[in-house]
Amino acid sequence: MGRLEELILGDSRRGIDRLMDLLPGDFCAQTGRFVGAWPRGRVLLVTGFYVDGRGETDGPPGTKLLFDALKKLGFSPLVVTDPFCAAYCTAAEMPFVIFGPEAGEEDLRALLDRERPVGLIAVERSGRAADGRYINSHGRSIGQHMAPMDGLFLLSHAPSVGIGDGGNEIGMGNVASGVAERLDRIPCVVQTDRLVIATVSNWGALGLCAALGQLPTEAELMAAYELCAAAGLVDGITEEMTLSEDGFPLAYVRKLRNDLENLT
Repeated sequence: MGRLEELILGDSRRGIDRLMDLLPGDFCAQTGRFVGAWPRGRVLLVTGFYVDGRGETDGPPGTKLLFDALKKLGFSPLVVTDPFCAAYCTAAEMPFVIFGPEAGEEDLRALLDRERPVGLIAVERSGRAADGRYINSHGRSIGQHMAPMDGLFLLSHAPSVGIGDGGNEIGMGNVASGVAERLDRIPCVVQTDRLVIATVSNWGALGLCAALGQLPTEAELMAAYELCAAAGLVDGITEEMTLSEDGFPLAYVRKLRNDLENLT
């Protein structure tokens, strides 16, 4: 395993690091080269996870960091999300499209036809299990609250990346058997061309920024996280409106950014 991958899988509490041997040792670095080779154009960034009527702090900040990194590289990113993350996207000044649970395949096809993306990246976005349900970290179905945006990855022929940390996110179909057997969780079965796993999905997005040569400054990092409070996002583990992610205080991601900086 590469040092970049070791860093984003550090302090693992839910065992996602048990899947690392199912991926190339330099999976994040490989994904950076993969995305960097895409022709410049529209990239769809898909994020947003439902937590008791609100959005989760894991996902939107990482999406913001990737949004800025991709813009610097000449891409034209567009966020695709749910109503509960709209306030974050507005505050972060990211153009976005909203889909609700009632969205159908025709709506997703219309977006793909209109935007003609050169690539798709999911950051902490629920994907369907084998039985068609969308499952949260507690094993409960949340499909009535989630737009079926994993359909974009099933319908599009553009290259794709999934970033996840629990096994129920878009892209985890690449290692679904490992999620079921090693983590004893119901896996998402939607696959992507590349998968980045991390202790927290935001950390995977930060690692991908580093792999793209676009690591944010500490001020840029903190600005992306500080928008969470005003947008009403909550920690996905504690379900509290705090500046934390999956139970980790922001000191962890600040240290991760510094460690990633020292790699270069």
